[in-house]
Amino acid sequence: MVYLLSRSRKSFAFETIYTGNRPTFLLGHTYPHGVWFYFPVLFVLKSALGFLGLLVLALALALWQKRKLRDSPHTPAIPPELTTHWRVLWISLLVFTAFCMLSRLDISIRHFTVPIILLILLLAPLPRLLQGLRLAAPAPARFACATTAALTLSCLFTAVHAYPFYFPYINALSLGRPAYALVNDSNLDWNQSLPEVKRFADQHALQKINLDEWGFNDPTAIVPQAQVWDCQLPSPADEGQWAVVSANMIMDGHNCLWLMQYPHQTLAGGSMYAVHLPEHIPAPGSAGGPPLPSEFRQFAGAPFDLRGFFLDVTLHPEKLPQAMQEMQAKFNSANKPPSPSAPPGPKSLQ
Repeated sequence: MVYLLSRSRKSFAFETIYTGNRPTFLLGHTYPHGVWFYFPVLFVLKSALGFLGLLVLALALALWQKRKLRDSPHTPAIPPELTTHWRVLWISLLVFTAFCMLSRLDISIRHFTVPIILLILLLAPLPRLLQGLRLAAPAPARFACATTAALTLSCLFTAVHAYPFYFPYINALSLGRPAYALVNDSNLDWNQSLPEVKRFADQHALQKINLDEWGFNDPTAIVPQAQVWDCQLPSPADEGQWAVVSANMIMDGHNCLWLMQYPHQTLAGGSMYAVHLPEHIPAPGSAGGPPLPSEFRQFAGAPFDLRGFFLDVTLHPEKLPQAMQEMQAKFNSANKPPSPSAPPGPKSLQ
């Protein structure tokens, strides 16, 4: 029974990921639903360059060996007794990758974990490929072995250098663009950086700090000084104060790129940004000011303030039944297609 329940939960999660629909953000553009190139682009941007290099090297050596086997007998990279296992890995990689690319719910690199693991396993024949190259061409083999060692060490260097802020990691293929302008959701921040916000507030002896977080939880449990804030709706009381905004809220969850022209500090490797607001905040829609209401964006592409809704329910759980009905009504209203305009009635005779 436990097994069946576990299987049903996994099946439900899989169906939700595959058939669900939600706006997504990639390379500075917002899309109304998932796009097929989301995970390939995300994989290239968030993988260590050394790992990408090892994949390219392994593929090149595999193609070389395949050609070599046509000309003369040679030790295959995959032992005959493991051929079936190798085919299972390849087929699994193709199937999982295809489903991920066809999904219209693109949220995070974590949903691409299975293909990534399979790609790592596909590097297993690399030592045998290098050995075969060494027997056939010693000089190129020495270069290939040195390249393999350098790429492997670079992976270790990347892991150490990015520690402990792996969530917002983006490799050099970003070409200097900030991560918040390239990817979204838990690829950047999942509220794992709230302790860094508390450390910043304590270092600056702040009694209160505005926080535009990426999540539904009450941040005061971790950051007692935090006050939930919407970076699209600053008030005169915020002028000259410090505010912390999640990287996801700058261009995706909210429309707050205006903040980045003011003095700011990167927190937790780019998961969050601490911004020192100006002494006078320009009017909405003006240069240097917040956006107009018509340009607002909402958390997760919802048709209303979903974060505020959940925070209110968290603080007032007695409202949950009524709140769920109201939320369902709002989503139904937003998804309802606009009714065609009624034809004009006959003109009255005077």
